[in-house]
Amino acid sequence: MRLRSVLFVLIAAFATANASSATDVVVQASAGQPEVRAVLFRADWCANCRVLEPVLERAQSKAKHIPVQHIKLDFTNAQTWDHAIELALDHDIVSTYNGYAGTTGLVVLVAADTGERIDCVNRLFTADAMVAAFDKAVKRTRTSPPGSRDVGSAICPPSRMAP
Repeated sequence: MRLRSVLFVLIAAFATANASSATDVVVQASAGQPEVRAVLFRADWCANCRVLEPVLERAQSKAKHIPVQHIKLDFTNAQTWDHAIELALDHDIVSTYNGYAGTTGLVVLVAADTGERIDCVNRLFTADAMVAAFDKAVKRTRTSPPGSRDVGSAICPPSRMAP
């Protein structure tokens, strides 16, 4: 009987984790592959996230024509940290994860082809300013060679992986 209880808890936890992951990744591009990944670093306890996330949702709805993949990395607790690691591996954003894991209230825009950081947005941006940042990041991936795409934004905190 005890084994059955343990199995039920494990199955319920697995189902809950898989059900919540459906909202962790949103691909905006209607055709082709995304050119930029917008990686949201968030947590339930983050006050800046409570301001940032509704504005980011409005920006996502306005930017459906921009080839951006939105990925949500949640650092609320140990379980969400584990899920964030899995998302980072699944979406080839490990260097971004390593650079900012535990930081919250920030969206890091990275080139989908190289993982190179381009820019960041935070709670100070309006939805229209976020859309403009997404568009600018896509244009940067199209016109700048890899290795020269980082705009050097003051919004981006230093990465822990910076040389």
